[in-house]
Amino acid sequence: MLAGLLSACSSAPVQQPIAAATADPVSTIEPQIIRQEAPIPDELVYDFLLAEFALRQGDYRQALRLYQDLATQVDDVEVSARATRIAQFLGDESAVSVLVKRWLAQEPNNPEAGRLAGILALRRGAGAKAFDYFYDAAQEGAIVDFGMLARAYPDLSSPEREILKQRIDAKLDGSQERSLTFARALMAAEDGDNTRALTFVNELLAAEPQNIQALMLQARLQLSLKHESPLDGLAQAVKTNPNNEALRQHYAQLLAGTDVSAARTQYEILSADHPRKGEYLMALALLNKELNDSLAAKAYLRQCLALEQLIDEAHYYLGEIAQQEGALQAAMDHYQHVGDGQHFLIASRRVAAMLLQTNQLQELHAYLENQRTRFPRRGEQLFALEAQVLSTAEEDEATVELLNKALTVYPNSESLRYARAMAAQRLGNLAQLEADLRIILSISPNNATVLNALGYTLADQTDRYEEAFELISKALELAPGEPAILDSMGWVLFKLGRLQEAEQQLQLAYQQMQDPEIAAHLGEVLMAMGRAEEATKLWTAAIEAAPQHQALIDTLKRLQPALLVTQ
Repeated sequence: MLAGLLSACSSAPVQQPIAAATADPVSTIEPQIIRQEAPIPDELVYDFLLAEFALRQGDYRQALRLYQDLATQVDDVEVSARATRIAQFLGDESAVSVLVKRWLAQEPNNPEAGRLAGILALRRGAGAKAFDYFYDAAQEGAIVDFGMLARAYPDLSSPEREILKQRIDAKLDGSQERSLTFARALMAAEDGDNTRALTFVNELLAAEPQNIQALMLQARLQLSLKHESPLDGLAQAVKTNPNNEALRQHYAQLLAGTDVSAARTQYEILSADHPRKGEYLMALALLNKELNDSLAAKAYLRQCLALEQLIDEAHYYLGEIAQQEGALQAAMDHYQHVGDGQHFLIASRRVAAMLLQTNQLQELHAYLENQRTRFPRRGEQLFALEAQVLSTAEEDEATVELLNKALTVYPNSESLRYARAMAAQRLGNLAQLEADLRIILSISPNNATVLNALGYTLADQTDRYEEAFELISKALELAPGEPAILDSMGWVLFKLGRLQEAEQQLQLAYQQMQDPEIAAHLGEVLMAMGRAEEATKLWTAAIEAAPQHQALIDTLKRLQPALLVTQ
């Protein structure tokens, strides 16, 4: 008999989830289902023996190939199930998808097959279909984690999300599946509907008052909804479950946003129970830093270094504390020990800023050159950082020289080329500016920032107004309402003599951003329209707010120098 032959193999692979398909293992517990054994056709006995021998030898690919063929020739659920499990073990999602359909066609209520089909549907983005499979499998006695639906929910299409929620809501009233209610709460929270999410959570807690996951979600939701005493339930759960590390950690994390001192107390308990856990030491360091206890903060950070945990973070925050205390050399020493991680660029930027502050430009260049050697994948960003620092120091020739070198290494870098264009503009080298911006546009023709920069430069410093107008118009189509582009449009319209249109664009720009350069342009348009009083009022307010703004000063020198005398 076929079932007897299949059960004889003791070396078949243990059932595993689909590789890379989901983090949720498929249950290996299958209800006892009475099946009619099917006789093995004589002509297929040898093929079955070959398949079983391949399994015994660990040749699972060959076993799968043979069982796939057999599944199409024998209408037996055991064969389909066997083939499906082998495919699942190998992570062959394509084969599993075909085989599980055959299995379900032969045995529609099999919970194992239904759950597996649900996982595959979820992988395809068919959330509602996945729910149907999961729900039916649960009704047949399978243990189903409906949380899979919630974890996949953010990646589903909007229509699929709505159908999924409708399917779940239709089943919730009569469902005893608590994980389904929790999953529905997570979906509501993902939608930003925290009030409804809290309703689901409270329903769940009414049935299961000690559900830890639900208590943690309830606390987060009540915090977001600004409930009075939002963490009371979680605090009580921590008292009831004092040894639940995950629960106390979650409580401490939420407390950090409302009561730093109380959060510190919870992390002290966690750290006392787990003294070699760097994440708790780091949390204590940051909480003490926030409470202005720098001595304690530094002690915890040094413990991280001693344990060789979170080394980059420890050096970064030790550098930050030293900088705040005015110990610049100590700060730089720590920042320079920050590796290639989350804090790398800001640490490098701070070292550069401190070297610039002390006018150590040669040391600054040597430092960033060394960083580029140590961290080659950060080379482009470090060149950009050095160019920015040199520009701040008004070292435009040195900036161009550096960027010339950088672009030999990164010829396709749009950010470095744009930086060189801006430095060339400050040096009055419009040919270089235009060449660089044109190259960027050949790569990214819809870059609104570059279109605007080139268009404005042509309008402001050449007589190529029609060309400038076309560039700025395209930029405005790509970024409608952007104040900087509206300003450029107003300025080129002014150059073209279209004063009323120019005023309209500049007024729109100034309403959104009271920038002194926009004020300079708008005032000049108003003067050209014979509205000197309005221009004077506008410029007076602008120069009082930004007395050092060069573009505004240059405009006033030309048109109303008396306003500068009064400053």
